[in-house]
Amino acid sequence: MAPDPASSAVGGSPESSGRDSPVPRQWRNQLGAEESPVKDKTHRRYALAVEKTLALFETALEEWADYIAFLNKLLKTLQARPTSFHTIPAKALVAKRLSQCLNPALPSGVHQKTLELYQYIFTTIGNDGLSRDLPLYLPGLAPTLSFASLSVRSPYLHLLETHFLGLDPRSLRPAMKSIVLALLPGLEDETSEDFTRTLNLVAGFKQAIRPPESEDLGSSHASGDDFFWQCFFLASITSHSRRSGALAYLVRHLPAVGKNAHAAAEGDAAQEIAAEKLHAIVTSPEPGLLVRCFASGLADEQLLIQRGFLDLLVSHLPLNSYVLQTRVKAADLELLVKAAVGVVTRRDMSLNRRLWAWLLGPEPASQEFDYSEQGQAHLSSRTTYFEKNGLQPLTKALLDMIRGTSHGNSAERARPYRICLSLMDRWEIGGLVVPRIFLPVIDSVRQFQTQASFSKADFAEVLRSASVFFDGIESGLIYSEIVGLLTQAIGPGSLGVEGRRDKLALISFIIAHFNVREEEMVTIHAPMTCLAAFFMLQDCKDRQDRQDKSTLTPVELRNLEEHVLGVIVSLLELVPDRAFPPRSGVNDDDQRVAAGSLKVSNLELLNKIRTFYVREQGNLDSSAPPFSAVHSGELLLERAVNYICDESEEATAAHDISARVRILGLALSKTPLSYHFAAEQILAYLKVRVNVTKDAPMRFSQFAALVQLSIQLHAANRIDAAQLSELTVPLVHHAWAFLSPSEPKYHVETVRCLWHLQTTLTTSSRDVEAAISALIAQPPADANRSLSSANNGRTFGVLWSHTLQDASSERRGSKGQLDARYAPRLSGMDHYQVMLTQPAFLILDELLDDRTPSYMVVKAWLNSMIGIDR
Repeated sequence: MAPDPASSAVGGSPESSGRDSPVPRQWRNQLGAEESPVKDKTHRRYALAVEKTLALFETALEEWADYIAFLNKLLKTLQARPTSFHTIPAKALVAKRLSQCLNPALPSGVHQKTLELYQYIFTTIGNDGLSRDLPLYLPGLAPTLSFASLSVRSPYLHLLETHFLGLDPRSLRPAMKSIVLALLPGLEDETSEDFTRTLNLVAGFKQAIRPPESEDLGSSHASGDDFFWQCFFLASITSHSRRSGALAYLVRHLPAVGKNAHAAAEGDAAQEIAAEKLHAIVTSPEPGLLVRCFASGLADEQLLIQRGFLDLLVSHLPLNSYVLQTRVKAADLELLVKAAVGVVTRRDMSLNRRLWAWLLGPEPASQEFDYSEQGQAHLSSRTTYFEKNGLQPLTKALLDMIRGTSHGNSAERARPYRICLSLMDRWEIGGLVVPRIFLPVIDSVRQFQTQASFSKADFAEVLRSASVFFDGIESGLIYSEIVGLLTQAIGPGSLGVEGRRDKLALISFIIAHFNVREEEMVTIHAPMTCLAAFFMLQDCKDRQDRQDKSTLTPVELRNLEEHVLGVIVSLLELVPDRAFPPRSGVNDDDQRVAAGSLKVSNLELLNKIRTFYVREQGNLDSSAPPFSAVHSGELLLERAVNYICDESEEATAAHDISARVRILGLALSKTPLSYHFAAEQILAYLKVRVNVTKDAPMRFSQFAALVQLSIQLHAANRIDAAQLSELTVPLVHHAWAFLSPSEPKYHVETVRCLWHLQTTLTTSSRDVEAAISALIAQPPADANRSLSSANNGRTFGVLWSHTLQDASSERRGSKGQLDARYAPRLSGMDHYQVMLTQPAFLILDELLDDRTPSYMVVKAWLNSMIGIDR
């Protein structure tokens, strides 16, 4: 005999949970073994006849009629049992053959006949035998309702009502999930004849396993129903095909847990206790299964199921409920919120409307929009409702989605971005959520770009989805986040150098890949952000001068500074000329205010920008910019000049100044001539820098930057032709050094710099030619004249060669050498006589004496000269 099922079931579960585990494996194995043979001859003949009949299943069944014949013969054989015996011989094989006869491919007649055999067997073995053998017969019966025809449904339900409802609860409890799954298909069609009967049957099983000491809570609920609900939630979670029926039952019988269990403190204490007990039956031993049941329903593929579970959320499990806010774990609430917001990807208004109702609380009673103070107060209360109950879990859920898709494909990576975009449709939600997820979204796109396993097409798809989200965000918020990144990168704090570089890299990624070129962005926010960067750099220097504690070394700070300057260049390139209107010459007060702004301390200026972008989030509707357009332009000019001129000689020699020069050049090209500009200061700086001695040779990058700065100052009418001519001679001296044949690295670039300078001076000026001629005619006093003349000949040969190869198609030079709005430079091939006529005659004069080294140099140059016919 098989062991007592009750002892096995209860012993397999921990006492603390109150759950009944499935049948232990040892007992399940024993179910297939036959009981000890009975010595009675009549029983042996009966058992032998059953075995012979069962053997026909493998040989004689070809058509569905054969199945019916087999079942009829098996029924007659079983009916021939001795009246004193109430067991079924070969019960494991009998159960197997009956389950095979319930194959969905067979006609309903076979199914009906099979149910007749089940009916007879269960009547024969009685409740005790069925309780013992339930794990043997239930697996074959459980799927029947999912494919049963109308003629089969009624006898099937009758079979369960007659034989299963009366079983020992200790046997039913381990099988309850399977029983629920077996009945849920009957609840899918609410208009079917068997819907109410199936609904009552589910309720009957809930009552059948209810402990005797359970307390009635009304509405067919009792304090001992927690185990049933655990099984029901598990069934809904694990079987998506049964979820429609589960939803139908939940709509009618799920206890509402929306009211706070402590809300009845002012009323009847008994009602409070009853509410707590009602909550307990769906949340004991913990509410994780309830949450996952809803989460699985909200993630279902069928729209109607998603809609039904959203309705259940609104009516039975509101966001501010005691269960969600107190009983549920934070991770489970995030799971539920994540599943709920996922419905927005369907772009269905009916789903979105229900989602907003759950996240924001109930709508006002009046359907008409109320612009009165009362209506505005209601909108504010809904925002407060979401901020208090849903903001934190929604933000964490979205961040987990963004981070969780780091190794997914492009479609999975883009899904959180589409959800974020849809949430922005409601300002009450988007206004609170977007600032918290904006940077993680952008950083996620950047990380996706660096993953080698994805193609450019995959990145383009992800970037497209992220760009749609980006374009829906207010300009002020975008730039407030950029200012925040700058603060983290160069402001005080314990962040390491790698983290600071990463912040600056993220800013560069935003500028390079997203639309930061809207009118409000480029005319107001980009100049303000450049000023913020300048002020932060100065603040960083001030802190370094005060020897404040810092996690960075001076070298690391200098490298970060170069990165910040690169960001300023990128932002200034976006700014159009119209961002800085001409100053009005009749408004003296405006000029005095502007002059006063230039004298305000750096920290005060920085605090003004921080207030605008941190407190107001750059919102121009609620706050005016801290500086007018004119003040911004003049502050940019002032800071750009100071950042070049305040550099120490050692720092200038050690670092590239091209970024600083580029910034000043961009500021000059975009601001009107009427703006205040310290031309004398920058001119004095140039004179000092270009007149360095041979003991401190200039790097080529510095030389090119100084040439560019001189040209742009003249082009912007900040210095006149005479002042530019003063700089020409020392600049040509430096260029001559870079044209040495022994150092060919910068020959082409140096020749282009000279022609840029000549273009600015115009063809009527011969200052460059005169400077070259002076170098050839007047070698240094301490140098060997013969050797110096030979070197000058070689250097001039380099200049001549690259000038004659400087075609018009190449005359724009490298990017950044001259602003695009200026005229293209002169080409050396077409205008070489402007610069090289007199120097060429001086070089040819060396042919007068064939005893000098310079004679051989010039002769060799003539033999290989480019541009003459032979």
